[in-house]
Amino acid sequence: MEQPRYSVLAEIYAYLMRKIDYKDWAEYLFALFRNFASSDERILELGGGVGAIAGHLNEYFPSIILTDYSREMLAKAGDEGIYKVCCDMRHFPFKNKFDIIYSTFDSVNYLLTEADLMKLFTEVCAVSDEDTVFTFDASLEKNSRRYEKHLNRKGSVKGISFVQKSRYDREEMIHYNEFEITVPGGEIFTETHIQKIHKFETYFDLIDEAGLYVADCFDAFSFEKATPKSLRAQFVLKKKR
Repeated sequence: MEQPRYSVLAEIYAYLMRKIDYKDWAEYLFALFRNFASSDERILELGGGVGAIAGHLNEYFPSIILTDYSREMLAKAGDEGIYKVCCDMRHFPFKNKFDIIYSTFDSVNYLLTEADLMKLFTEVCAVSDEDTVFTFDASLEKNSRRYEKHLNRKGSVKGISFVQKSRYDREEMIHYNEFEITVPGGEIFTETHIQKIHKFETYFDLIDEAGLYVADCFDAFSFEKATPKSLRAQFVLKKKR
């Protein structure tokens, strides 16, 4: 039975991501914030899932708003004083401004069209003032080509077994991750996760059109300048004056 993404998968997401050093990732974001943000009282995370990053950043910032499109993922997030809102990153339910907005783990790659990316950037612009910082990471084509088969895997946890198949359509620049999940009792569910690998230059064009600008762009997890040949790019945006 085909399911919405991150519904059944939410049950085993922490296991699938168990090798990721979220603390180190949060420290990297904290360094970005310190370099580019002038205030950090109002913080918004987009596509934050189970709150793995927010849980670490919460040590520094007590008023993070954690958002995600999946109710099931948000339900797995802890309750360490983090506000949780289920919403689409293309349509914010917020009217107030934020000091820092961030998104991690290729969440923007789930926006499959340039029109959807534009909606995100326009929404960010609407809740930004001139000092607001928006940072996000994007997976680029080299990453999909290099690691296309890396996530072909299977396993089991908590009585749930899974098979994951990864493939990259080079012509359409679409990366597919297909999951077959068998829950206790034998019922089988499938989830298909689709990511668009947008061209590096596309981000710059749409960001400019939305009224924002790229304050800097790094190879993700570093402070080296990103290029179209990078695996992942960490964008840092601000609102045009």
